[in-house]
Amino acid sequence: MKIKSTPILLLACFFFLGVFSAFSQVKNDFDVRYSADIRGELTFIANNIVNRQNDGYWQGGWVRRGGRWRWDPEVTWIPATSPNDPYDLTGNASDYNDNLNMQYIDVDGDPTTFSSSSATLDVPDEGCSLVRYAGLYWSAVYVNGDRSAIDDIKFQVPGGAYQDITADEILFDGDGDVDFGYYSPYACYKDVTSIVTGLANPDGDYFVANVNASSGSSISGGISGGWTMVVVYENPNLPGSKYITTFDGYAGIASAAPDVDIPVSGFTTLPAPFQVNANIAIAALEGDNRIGGDGLQINANGSFTPLSSTLNPANNFFNSNITIDPNIFTARNPNSLNTLGWDVDLFPVTNVPNNNVIPNDATSAVLRLSSTQDKYDVFFTSFDVEIIEPNIVLEKKVNTPGGVDITGQGVNLGQTLDYVLSFQNIGNDDADNYTIRDVLPVNVAPPNGVNFTA
Repeated sequence: MKIKSTPILLLACFFFLGVFSAFSQVKNDFDVRYSADIRGELTFIANNIVNRQNDGYWQGGWVRRGGRWRWDPEVTWIPATSPNDPYDLTGNASDYNDNLNMQYIDVDGDPTTFSSSSATLDVPDEGCSLVRYAGLYWSAVYVNGDRSAIDDIKFQVPGGAYQDITADEILFDGDGDVDFGYYSPYACYKDVTSIVTGLANPDGDYFVANVNASSGSSISGGISGGWTMVVVYENPNLPGSKYITTFDGYAGIASAAPDVDIPVSGFTTLPAPFQVNANIAIAALEGDNRIGGDGLQINANGSFTPLSSTLNPANNFFNSNITIDPNIFTARNPNSLNTLGWDVDLFPVTNVPNNNVIPNDATSAVLRLSSTQDKYDVFFTSFDVEIIEPNIVLEKKVNTPGGVDITGQGVNLGQTLDYVLSFQNIGNDDADNYTIRDVLPVNVAPPNGVNFTA
C-alpha cells in the first residue's frame, strides 16, 4: 500500500487545470488509472455501506376531540427501520443526511463482518465478452483518529468466500486536514482484475465488507459511504471501437470553492459526417438528494455545456443515486433509491443536433465539477468515446480439395487439406498494408512448390 502523491508534476497540473487558488479543494490530482482502445464497454456495480436507522417512534399531530383541535404527541406510529431496509424517500419527502441516524448496513449474515452490502454484475453477451479490467473503490466519512484499517476490507466474488484485500493506494485521507478534517473522508483503490478474470464466469453477486465509516447524526454534512467496482469488458460483436479511460483522485466541491476541471485527452473522435457518441461515469461522496446546485459540465468545443441524464438533473446532478442511464441500478442489496450521499452514475452525453457538445475530430475535453450550494467529494470519473479504427474480422476454415468443410474434424496422416482464410473490415476506417500471419499446426506443411517463411 502506498499513499498517492504528485510532487514533480504539480506545476504542470496547475497549468493544465487552471482551477487552483490559495485554498485548494483538490487534495489529489486526477490521474489516468486505466486507458485502452478497445472494442468494448465500461460498466460498474456499486452500493452504499451506511444507511438510516430508526427504532420506531410516535409522530405527533393535531386531532379534533370534543369539538376542539388538540395536539397529540402520539398520532401515528412510525415503525422501526433497519439500515438493511432500502431508503426510498427522495426530494422534499426525504430528510437531510445530517438529521438521520446512520448505521452500518450488514446483509451477509456473517458474524465476522461489521458492515457489508452486495451488488450483481451482469456482463452482456457473456459468451463473447471478456473482462479486461476491474477496479474497486471504497470511500466514507470517518471521524476516527485510528486510520489503521481504512485501507483493509473484505471482498467476496460469486461462489467464493471472503478474502482480505488491502488498497493499492489511499487516494486521500482527510483526517487532520485543515479543510476536510471536520468530517475526515477517505477514499481507497484496489486493482481486482486478476481476481475477477480468474473466475470461470464473472457474473453474479459481489460482496464488500468491513468498510469503515462513522455512525450517528452528529457530523456536519451527514455521514455517507460505499463502494463501486468499475469493469471494462471486450466483445468483438460490438459495433465499433472506443477509447476508454478512467481517472481517480480526490476533490471536494462546494459553493465557496473554485470549480474543479479534469482534462481528458488521448483520443480522436469520428470525422464528419459520423455521429460522435460518448459516455461518462462518475462517483461521489456526500451529495444530498434534496439539496441542489451541484453540476457537471463538459468542454470539447470551446465552451462548457451542463450535463444531465434521465435521473440526474443539471442543477442537482449528484443526488444520491446509483444509475446506469436511463435506470436506477437495482441489482444490489439493499437497493435504496436514495443512497444518502453515495452517488455513482454512468450516462451518455447528449450530443445532438450536429455534434454540438463533442465535435468531429476532437482530441481533448475538460470535465468541470461545480456547486452553488451542495457540498460533495469526487474520487472517480471515466470517459469513453467511439473512435475511428479499422476492425478486421478473420475466419479460417479447413476444406478438402473438393471444397467440403471439415473444420474441427479429425484428419488422416498425409491427407491434403485446403486452409481457407477470409477477412472483412467491419471498422470505420481503411486498413492499409494489412498483413495476415497464420501459424500452421505441428506436423502440417505446405505442398511442394509453395514458398513460406518458417
